[in-house]
Amino acid sequence: MAIWLISDTHFYHENIIKYCGRPFKSAAEMNSAMIGNWNRVVSDDDIVYHLGDFTMAPYEEGVPYKDRYEKVANSLLDILKGKKYLIRGNHDPRGGILQKCHWEDCYRELELNGFLLSHRPKESHVPNIHGHVHDQMPFWYLENNIDKFNVSADMIGFTPINFEVFTSMR
Repeated sequence: MAIWLISDTHFYHENIIKYCGRPFKSAAEMNSAMIGNWNRVVSDDDIVYHLGDFTMAPYEEGVPYKDRYEKVANSLLDILKGKKYLIRGNHDPRGGILQKCHWEDCYRELELNGFLLSHRPKESHVPNIHGHVHDQMPFWYLENNIDKFNVSADMIGFTPINFEVFTSMR
């Protein structure tokens, strides 16, 4: 069993391609690539921590956003391998909708084996693995002498990264 990390996949988010200069022609192409990358490295018994901004829900006339989000998130979670946990990001819905999705559990942040997992970069006394900043910060950087790691999909080849990468750096 391995542990994997990724953030800011923004499945179905057409504008993120332009905003971050992602190398895809459409959300459908981006979704397909990220699903393929994920399922290529993650096995069914592995654990994946998604550090927020998982998906957007395409517009459907007359269907409330939360209902669309639940449908889209569950369709993705059902085909992505692994036991999936969410660290909620600023584009993930608040409230009970996440309990209706097929996450194992959801957190605001989580300490894991001496690392703080969060969506946004956080002040911390331990190394911080985060997303949110897409390609605006490097994969690894120091802030106040604390290691920070940016696992936004844009920085890790749109593929979950193995947690052993971080534990081996200690």
